[in-house]
Amino acid sequence: MTRIYLDPTALVLFTGGTEGAEHVAPGATEAVVNLVEAGFDVVILGDASAEPLRQLASAIGHVDALPEHLDQDAWYLTGEPHPAFGRPRGGTTVLVGPRRPAGKLPPPRFDMEARDLPSAAMEILTRQAMA
Repeated sequence: MTRIYLDPTALVLFTGGTEGAEHVAPGATEAVVNLVEAGFDVVILGDASAEPLRQLASAIGHVDALPEHLDQDAWYLTGEPHPAFGRPRGGTTVLVGPRRPAGKLPPPRFDMEARDLPSAAMEILTRQAMA
């Protein structure tokens, strides 16, 4: 079973202030449910007890940390160019959303970029169907 690791930054929209997460991004819950129904093992990294993340399906797993090395068919989705969980070896990394690091340095390389979680889920489902 293919495992998809979700950094909460790929799921949640943040406020402009210091208050933290506001709510799950539009379409994110449905995208995660579609991945679970398609047979993927979806896990959220870190603390999934935050209020916005409780909206997600109970069939989703939770782990505290990202493994150092991902299986060949695993996916890692994050909304941060410099993710708090680090950058694993193996698998496919996906930068979700328009977040770009400040400054003139080029952004870190990801295997893919998607504008939002539903787009990332569609790409994962398409690649699985084509494999």
